[in-house]
This record gives sequence, C-alpha cells and structure tokens, in this order.
Amino acid sequence: MILDLVSKTLWLVPLIIQVAIAVVMLRRKLVGIFPVFFAYTVLVASREMVLAFLPYSGGSYFLVYWWGEALAVLLGLGVIFEILRQLFAPYPFSEFVLKLVWTLGGMAAVTALLMLVLSNGGPWAHRVQESIMLIERAARFLQVCLLIIVIGLMSRQGLTWHKYSLGIVAGFGIFSALDLAALELRSHLHFMTDDMFVLIRPAAYNVGAIIWAAYFLRSWSRTPVAYLPKTNLPEWNEAVTEYVDQWYRRS
Repeated sequence: MILDLVSKTLWLVPLIIQVAIAVVMLRRKLVGIFPVFFAYTVLVASREMVLAFLPYSGGSYFLVYWWGEALAVLLGLGVIFEILRQLFAPYPFSEFVLKLVWTLGGMAAVTALLMLVLSNGGPWAHRVQESIMLIERAARFLQVCLLIIVIGLMSRQGLTWHKYSLGIVAGFGIFSALDLAALELRSHLHFMTDDMFVLIRPAAYNVGAIIWAAYFLRSWSRTPVAYLPKTNLPEWNEAVTEYVDQWYRRS
C-alpha cells in the first residue's frame, strides 16, 4: 500500500511540474530559445497522460511507452546540442566539443542499430526494447559528461548558475548520474532489489524535474541598482593619454 502510494506520487509530481514548466515557457516566450527542451517537456508529459488511460498489460501501452521513450531519448540528445550552442557558441573550442558529442552519439546509435539487426534471440519487440535502452544509457552518459564539462568551464568562462541553460544541464546531468548509478547497482553489483529499483529510477527523475522547476517556475532575484557611479570623462581621457605617452616613450 505504501509502496503503491509512493510510486504514484513519484509519477504525478514530475507530470505536474513539466506541465507547469511548459506553460511558463510559453508565457515567458522561452520556446524559441529552448525549442528542443520544450518539445521534450511536452512529449514526456503527454506520454504520461496517455499511459494513465491505457491498460498496463495491453499492446497499446507497450507501443506508447517504448516509442515515446525512444523519442524522449532523441530529444534528450537534441537538448545536449541545444545547450552546447547556447553556452559555448562564442568560444573557439565549441566546434571541437560539438564534434566530440556528435561522434559519441553517432557511435552509440550505430552500435544499437547493429545490435538490433544482428541479434537473433528473442522477439522483435524485445530487440527493439533492448536497443532503445542501450541508446538511453548512451544519452544518459553524454548528459553526465555535459554537466562535468560545464562545471569545469564555469569559472573560466564566467558562467553563473542563474542561466536557464545551466538549470537544464544540472537537471539532466544529476538525473542521469543517479539513473546510471541505479542501473549499475542493480545489474552488475546486485546491491539493489527490484522493488528499490522501481522506486529509485522515478525518484531520480523527480530530482531532475525539481531542479528544472527551481529555474523555470521562479525568477532569480536581482538586487536593484540604486544609483550609477559618477563618471568624469575628462579625468579618464587624461589617464588614458598618460598611459599612451608612457608606452610610446618605452618603445
């Protein structure tokens, strides 16, 4: 009973949050700035609403869930490139970072496709499911890498956590890190039971959704400027002229 209540809560909270985020993005005209993230938000919320009215054991539920998951993974990868262009477009190393992410993403997609084509065991539906899960793990890994790259470059590039784009990165990165850790603990280390795994994965997504909500559902407070400093242009001109004269004398 308690587990069922917790499971429903973990399903409902991000649904409400993402619907609210979509509305806020429309009102603040952020859709044009983050179109891929907006599409991801709408897709995930819409899929969860549709699944709520489908029988769990039916074929329609399987199709909506897994094909929706595939689209969500692709949009999640698209968000990576969207954020990279937002944050690092003015910098010369941005092309290298974009090419690196494109290469890693392409390798993951090709690997999943080859596994799908060459696999001989199991029904076709199971093979599609396994391929989607493989691409999903690759996307999670890239999202964690993006968060690490952003954290490493924040001080050098003068970035602050007040940007929407950094909130998107933090939400995806932390969620992906928790999700990959849960997969590792369950699949390889066997430190986690199935009941725990079923709860921890949506709990990890809740963490990401709450981070997005912290950025999109409230405005960052800014201290108003009471006054502007006085300027004395003649003094500035005199100081600049003096430094120029000193430079010429030294040369």
